[in-house]
Amino acid sequence: MTDNDDEITRKQNLLQKEIIGNNYDKAAFVNFCLSKKEEGDDLNNYTYEELETVVKEFIAHQQGESEVQKKQELLQREIISKNYDKTVFINFCLSKKKNGDDLNEYTYDELVAVVKEFIASQKKEADTEKKEEQQTKVEEKMEKFNAEDDKNFKEKKITCKKLEKTQLNDKEIKVVISNPKTVDGGMFGKSYIKYVVTTQPLDWRVERRYSDFDTLRKLLQKYYPSFYVPPLPLKKIGTKNFSDSFIHKRMKFLNKFINAVVKSESFKASEILYAFLNYTDKAKFDSKFKEYQTRTPTQYVEEYKTLDGIITISLDAKNENYFTNINKYFKLQDEVLDKVNVSLKTLNHSLKTIRETIQEIHKNFTVLHVLNSKVMMKPNITKTMEEISNFFQNWGNIITKQRLLIKDHIKDFFYYVNLEGKAYNELIQRREDLKQKYNNENARVTMKKEKLFNLKDIFKMEIDYNDTSIDKKRLLKDKPYAFEHICIADTRELERINNQLGYANKMNMRELKKMLKEYCVRYVNNIAALNQEFNQTIGDMNNISTNLENFVKSASDSNAKK
Repeated sequence: MTDNDDEITRKQNLLQKEIIGNNYDKAAFVNFCLSKKEEGDDLNNYTYEELETVVKEFIAHQQGESEVQKKQELLQREIISKNYDKTVFINFCLSKKKNGDDLNEYTYDELVAVVKEFIASQKKEADTEKKEEQQTKVEEKMEKFNAEDDKNFKEKKITCKKLEKTQLNDKEIKVVISNPKTVDGGMFGKSYIKYVVTTQPLDWRVERRYSDFDTLRKLLQKYYPSFYVPPLPLKKIGTKNFSDSFIHKRMKFLNKFINAVVKSESFKASEILYAFLNYTDKAKFDSKFKEYQTRTPTQYVEEYKTLDGIITISLDAKNENYFTNINKYFKLQDEVLDKVNVSLKTLNHSLKTIRETIQEIHKNFTVLHVLNSKVMMKPNITKTMEEISNFFQNWGNIITKQRLLIKDHIKDFFYYVNLEGKAYNELIQRREDLKQKYNNENARVTMKKEKLFNLKDIFKMEIDYNDTSIDKKRLLKDKPYAFEHICIADTRELERINNQLGYANKMNMRELKKMLKEYCVRYVNNIAALNQEFNQTIGDMNNISTNLENFVKSASDSNAKK
């Protein structure tokens, strides 16, 4: 085993012990390393001592955030993952102390006590055994009713509100992110990078930071939950050591993000995007975004806003198979691209080593060239050393170009493709959450109707008492008829959720089909560009080889004459 192998083993053992062994997030650590130096995710770019320092800095950073993270993990584990109602839990916390919905009001131990007390109160309200028995009966009824729904209804249109167009609509908009500038955060704030955002052909020019882009994306997801919102590059941990290459890469992905956003006519009609691209006054911009952050989006599809004032909802059962297959595709893509990324790192390191070796040979022949010109005084030998030196220098430059081509057209391209896959999975997951919400509500309402029907008490059936067409005697005998009219408020709420789900079905299908079409075009264009530019480097290699060959022939002819 070589010294280099020993060094790598020591580094890997360090990471195994300090990062993996202590259950730190590997992706967060890699992101932290990238903030320290270019290609910081490559072990070969660190000495053992340098890596040890980076590990210590990362652990210190993580421990600074661990208290909040511990609280959030507690709530994820004990409240969300166990399907407790988040709103009910928040109200419970507010009953315990003023501002009880703020995590900062609790120590970790206090929050543990509140969570335990909440869970105990919830268990008292539920008779688990009876609920499971009733649930089985309800699920059988649900299958029957859902089958009837699918048979009688697949797609329908609903009138909603119309979006008012902005100056962005009906134009081919091009946005350019440029002129990055580091802003000092002062004594108490963190430094950050500000970018100039220019919108053409409107000639708008504003300054925005990464967090503004991040808020824009979250607001678009909040108010357009059934639309695909493009991804952003991962947020950097710390800003003091941003390298030029990282900033260039960040700008490239920010450009991808915002130019994908402005392709949507619906987004272009939103006040959110208009404010982001147009408001030059920072206070006005912050106020507008804060307004949308605190506002609650409408839950009724009739109050949604579309360009034509029409919403189409779909409950075609065939959609389920499509979404299931797409979800599997993105998961497999994620796994494969992770493997590709590992291979690309190996290739990049190999090309870097070859480049460094070639440059070392170039330097040595340069020394020989100088030495011959001063000592031997033989023009032919001196010229030969010069030509060989130039050959290796040009070869090294070509290797550098090829590394950059692979980085741009393979590594960075598929890095963003992977982010897009995760963004589409977010879209699919929001639909799945709606579907689960509908199923839970359907089960609850069906159970309630079953109970009220069996009571045979007209005054408890929660019907529309203003509807004189309802046959009250029939309500007590005809179950399907009764189920159609009793629990009117619950039935309307269920219909509202069903309409949301139907709209998500329709929009998700549209967005995914559009994505697959765009993928095909982008893949072909990217590979075509890679092929063209790579062929140019091969042509350059042929040229320097031909030049060396011509020199050798000329030198041979000259020697023959002598």
